[in-house]
Parts: sequence; C-alpha cells; structure tokens
Amino acid sequence: MFSLVITLEHLTYPRPEDILIYEGPYFTAEWYYTKTGELPARTYYAGLGELDRRGFFHLVKLFCDTRPGQFLPKTMYRVEDVANKIYAFKPRDERYFNFTTSGAKVIVTNAYHKHSREMTKQDLNELRFAVKCRADYMNRVTENTYYED
Repeated sequence: MFSLVITLEHLTYPRPEDILIYEGPYFTAEWYYTKTGELPARTYYAGLGELDRRGFFHLVKLFCDTRPGQFLPKTMYRVEDVANKIYAFKPRDERYFNFTTSGAKVIVTNAYHKHSREMTKQDLNELRFAVKCRADYMNRVTENTYYED
C-alpha cells in the first residue's frame, strides 16, 4: 500500500512585520511571499531610492485609506489583467502588480521599472509572474498554508 505524507517543513514563513506594508481602515496591504520565503516586490522596493519608496508607500496608504467603491485615478492605479484581476500601483516609473482578496487585503506580488508607454515583452513576463503569484497565494490560502498559525 502506498501512502503520501505531506510535510510543511519546506515552507518558510516570513515574520508578520516583514510582510505588512500598511494597515488602513479599509484595506491591509501585504508583500506576497513565495514558498521559500522570498518577497519579490519587497526586494525590488528595497533597492529603490527614497523618493521612489515614498511614492509607492503614498499610493498604498491612499488605497488602503480609501472607502471601497471610490477609485484612485488610472494614472495611479489601474487594472492590468482583467481576467486574472491583476492591478498595478503606478508611482513614477515603477509598476507594482497586486491583487485584492475577499479579506480586504491587497497583496503586492512583484514590481518592475516601466520600459515604455506600451508593455514590452519583459513587462509582460512580469505580469505573467504576478498571475502565477496570485494563483499560488489563492492555493496556499485554501490549503491553509500561506499564513502561519
């Protein structure tokens, strides 16, 4: 007889303070993390200058402090993939892909420096990665393995 044993030892959980970006009255923003504990968007963010980091944080705070049903201008926040419900925060020339959850969370998956007015092949690869991150997040939340108990 064959038995399958699933262990959670291979999962790495970052500290809650490492994934929390901002907690507002309407939404909570978090960095997405992989099964190995990597935080792609946070790593990108950490490599930016102070002005770019402040611009991103300002948009996240504005989003989390805005009542649902009210929308930020498309110059700041817009849908990038309707089918997969992927959005982008748009401070200056940076793009931070994200999605929202039913738990009033916005999960920031990955980021990149905008290359031109239209999305380039490299930008589209970043969008595809965001779609994979969303699917991974949803699966892990459903399996109760994303958030440490």
